[in-house]
Amino acid sequence: MDEQITVLLASDHSSEPEALRRQVSAAPDLRLVASGASFREAINLAALHQPDVVVLDYDTHTATATDTARTILKENAAIQLVMVSADNDASAIRDAMRVGARDYLIRPLAENELTDTIRWLIRERRDYARMQAFVGQLRRAYEALFYDDKPIPQNVIAFLEERMR
Repeated sequence: MDEQITVLLASDHSSEPEALRRQVSAAPDLRLVASGASFREAINLAALHQPDVVVLDYDTHTATATDTARTILKENAAIQLVMVSADNDASAIRDAMRVGARDYLIRPLAENELTDTIRWLIRERRDYARMQAFVGQLRRAYEALFYDDKPIPQNVIAFLEERMR
């Protein structure tokens, strides 16, 4: 990755934030911009720092965690949100995904699971942006074929006709 990925951690578990902090801080391509112990703090810190990724503890109060996720993503839809939980229940995972979590990691986390997930999400976001840019270029080129005054080359017509069959 060319630039550092910024990360915000939000957890009020006594041991969890430190373990997550160590994992993120040890990765040279990740930069921990802030960590908060409460959901209100997480919302304020996300607005202030505009991180690439927010890692949110899902276990404390599920309704509060989902409300927090919803608020953070409403303010900045580009943020990649990861929920961390000990709860492996399908309905909890579904609830987290419905509010916009991009991944749901189950405790205890494997070594490098969090950092690998963060990198994967950012790589996916960058790949999607490149794909969208390419599709935009294709769309403009296609429209230019039909809206320019220039004649359409025969090989382009043959190509399009071949695809129509």
